[in-house]
Amino acid sequence: MRIAHATDIHWFVPPKLLDLRSFKRTLGTANLYLRGRRHHFPEVVQARVVEFLRALSPDLVCLTGDLTSTALPAEFAKARAALEPLLSTIPTFIIPGNHDVYTVGAQREARVQAWFGDWMFLGEGGIGMADFGTTTVLGLDPNRPTRISASGVLPQGQLQALEAALRRPDLAERTVVLAIHYPLFDRMGRLYDNWEHGLQNVNDLVAILSAAPRRPDLILHGHEHRGYRSELQLADGVRIPVFNSGSSGYANPAKDRGAAVNLYRVEVGKPVEVERYLHGPDGFAPEPGGAYATGR
Repeated sequence: MRIAHATDIHWFVPPKLLDLRSFKRTLGTANLYLRGRRHHFPEVVQARVVEFLRALSPDLVCLTGDLTSTALPAEFAKARAALEPLLSTIPTFIIPGNHDVYTVGAQREARVQAWFGDWMFLGEGGIGMADFGTTTVLGLDPNRPTRISASGVLPQGQLQALEAALRRPDLAERTVVLAIHYPLFDRMGRLYDNWEHGLQNVNDLVAILSAAPRRPDLILHGHEHRGYRSELQLADGVRIPVFNSGSSGYANPAKDRGAAVNLYRVEVGKPVEVERYLHGPDGFAPEPGGAYATGR
């Protein structure tokens, strides 16, 4: 099975004055403008991501969050319109990122579910779960509005639902993919549990995966815009590959950085194969030297 992975596309719409009643959105918008970050997610690149994902024609597309910049309704509408050619033609699994639950209003109105609920496959405990061919995808949502930080916490109900899902007896004959916006590890292999940007109860997630009768075959995430891969090593010797494609909407030529998309080939009982594609002047092309060889 071929699974394409994109993340952190960050469609943006300039907020109106009334939108800035939220302190968090005011802070985020100031960051986008004063640091010039709004120019790092050009619409031409975002459009090419969707075109490229369709051209890859995978069996499944997994989007690991941050479709928007500050969770404005207009941003969700923009993201939905841009993604419609993909959503209407290729099976897609979506989880939210912290920018999709950026404010209390966005969480209260469940905006991400309103616009993309059909592709989130939410079930008991608030986790996503769907079968695609011989692959089962599980999606977690630790995102929450905060005043300043960008950290996340997995609710106890989701942890319990994940624990129950990984006891499904039929998973023994299936490929299992776990999708979560936040990393488990940073680029140096350290647990990503910092108060400012991390998953604060990542240890609870690791404990559940360690004790599960069926562990995921791979874990997909986003959040960090520079792509990297890591590995969850369990006490019994099992190693689970963890992949971040890198932001699929980011382009900063001054820092030799471009958007990225991953393509995984998964088969029950076999190691995961990964190809990585980087955006350049001529569109997306295989990363020179193989996946993650450039460090971009």
